[in-house]
Amino acid sequence: MERLFRGVLKHRKTVIGVFVALTIVCGLCIPQVKIDADMSDYLPTSAQSKQDLDFMKETYGNDITNARVYITGISQVDAAQFAEDLADTDGVTSVTWLGDEVDMSEPLAVQDTDTISEWYDGKGYLFQAVLTQDITQDDIDAIRAKAEAIDGAQTVAIDGSAVSNASSMASLNTDMTKIMAIAVAVVFLIVALNTTSYLHPVVMLLTIGVAIVLNMGTNIFRGTISNITQLVSSVLQLAVSMDYSIVLLTNFGRERAKTDDDFEAMVQAMTKSFSVVLSSAAVTFFGFLSLAAMQFLIGADMGIALAKGIVCSFFSIMLLMPCILFDMRHLVEKTTHKPFFKSFKRMASFCHKAALPALIIAVVCAVPALRASNSVSFSYGAGSSVSAEAQVSKDQKIINEAFGESQTWAIMVPEGDWAEEQQLIDDLEALPTTKSVLSYLTVAGQAMPSELASESQTKQVLQKGWSRIVLTSNIPDESASAFDLVDQVRDICQSHYGDKYKLVGNAVSYADIKAVTGSDNLTVKLASILAIGAVLLVMFKSVSLPVLMIMAIEVSIWMNEGVPYFTGETINFVCFLVIDAVQLGAAVDYSIIYTEDYLARRRRMPKRQASFEALEHSAQPILTSSSILILACLGIYYVASSPMINQVGLLIARGALISVILIFFVLPLTFELCDWVIAHTSHKIGFYQEDKTLPATTAENEA
Repeated sequence: MERLFRGVLKHRKTVIGVFVALTIVCGLCIPQVKIDADMSDYLPTSAQSKQDLDFMKETYGNDITNARVYITGISQVDAAQFAEDLADTDGVTSVTWLGDEVDMSEPLAVQDTDTISEWYDGKGYLFQAVLTQDITQDDIDAIRAKAEAIDGAQTVAIDGSAVSNASSMASLNTDMTKIMAIAVAVVFLIVALNTTSYLHPVVMLLTIGVAIVLNMGTNIFRGTISNITQLVSSVLQLAVSMDYSIVLLTNFGRERAKTDDDFEAMVQAMTKSFSVVLSSAAVTFFGFLSLAAMQFLIGADMGIALAKGIVCSFFSIMLLMPCILFDMRHLVEKTTHKPFFKSFKRMASFCHKAALPALIIAVVCAVPALRASNSVSFSYGAGSSVSAEAQVSKDQKIINEAFGESQTWAIMVPEGDWAEEQQLIDDLEALPTTKSVLSYLTVAGQAMPSELASESQTKQVLQKGWSRIVLTSNIPDESASAFDLVDQVRDICQSHYGDKYKLVGNAVSYADIKAVTGSDNLTVKLASILAIGAVLLVMFKSVSLPVLMIMAIEVSIWMNEGVPYFTGETINFVCFLVIDAVQLGAAVDYSIIYTEDYLARRRRMPKRQASFEALEHSAQPILTSSSILILACLGIYYVASSPMINQVGLLIARGALISVILIFFVLPLTFELCDWVIAHTSHKIGFYQEDKTLPATTAENEA
């Protein structure tokens, strides 16, 4: 490795040139990566709703109703014209309104009032539309402008899952800019306070910035990534990767103190940093990659991106950063300053004195925290990713006040058995939640053979031997009643058609997401623990150390995840699934820093003295790295417009804080109490053996 690093530093201009070229290429690739905000797209192919949705799109060429438009103050004639104009708009597949339900040539006063009230409230008309997946906020704004241009139009409100997704995508770039600006400011401030030059944070940010561009650009080989991954992966990569650059920078400073040859000092720093950085990166890499064990494919999407980011950061810091730092060494010297934090002895003393009460509190809280973390309420829908201040949220409130909450599902059954289909429709209409049922039979009736019906009557309901029934229910997309209705409708369809039916809808997808993610939580926990445990086992050649380290962090994870239960907060399921791998992967780095320092000192001194000094000397790198992660994720919490992304930021920040507290207060005492176990379950650990026959002062002097 020394020969390799010597060659890298000798040909540093070539190395820098290669990284610059790769950065430019990846930077050009970033805009080409598609972003997906629809969580139902990440259902596994084995999920029934995923299969049904794909089959329906293949058969009918469109999706289910995913948008509602409400316009007040317009005439019936203008409403009919708007329905036609909307259907002809790019990105709009189909439109349904009052004219599709009743005979508009007859006065509304003499027709069924229940049917009319679902589409007209006396003030305005409601239109339901199927929008394509690539619909953008600009397209939504164009529809709004078209509606507002109608003579007499007063209120225009547009909502639906497609509109929510478009709103989320529109805020993505703005949120990313704000989040990264806060993260960069945090890194600069924290690193400047904890190093000896104002240029150190510049070198670190430049290096990790290159790694982030490489990671984001290589996402083009994956085609599409989720909006969650796009928002949080870069800031997490920045925060977690700082450990590696701090290790290299610290070793370079130590080696320069030993020799006047800066070239040789850098080569030795690279060589000594390699094993430490590799071990730390491997732990984080496998922690993030464990997300790919989830059935719900958002785990693989996020896990692969985060793990790939660690690889990019590892190579950038081990190859690029030394070249930049070496070339800028004279500028670095000109911007040196005295260290702002000279000693952590008082902090170490306080942690040692409070260790026993902290350990008791942790043990007492462990089981209740675990039970609370398993009892948190979750949300699964698109609504949790949109701010209450967003226009779509305000519009949804307006439409719900006028027509009530509703959702539309599609049911596909074999075409031809009209008597059986009519019985199915009767059963669906009998449900207390049903607002309307639209099908070929409700449009043309049994008396007209499908062969004689016009294309306008059959296009959206009859295709390729299938008949589609559109069911609209007066319940929200995501609720206990919605999940119960999914089971009821499936049972009704099963009783008429056995397994020969397809059911598609937002709540149907959410029900499958709920079922899939129920087992994913345990899967991610086990995968991350086993993967990280295996790396720690090889790293420390010890059975007990990985157990003690992971146990302390797991308790901190339970505490973090249990908070929403006690506060009565509903958490988006994605946030809860990723926190295990992210918190464990990040926090284990801090425990590694302490453990390595403790073991090095424990070979030269008694356990209590080793515990105290290790805590004193490891406090600065741990606090530097953890404070960056905590403050950067708090930036996500306060800046991101999506409530779901807010929750991710808060969970990671709070989890990192709790983890650091337990590592400072609980882990040192745990190592002391388990000293004998560690010594006898580790390979050639070589602990210092205190001579009990000598006076205490003599033993301490020899140490």
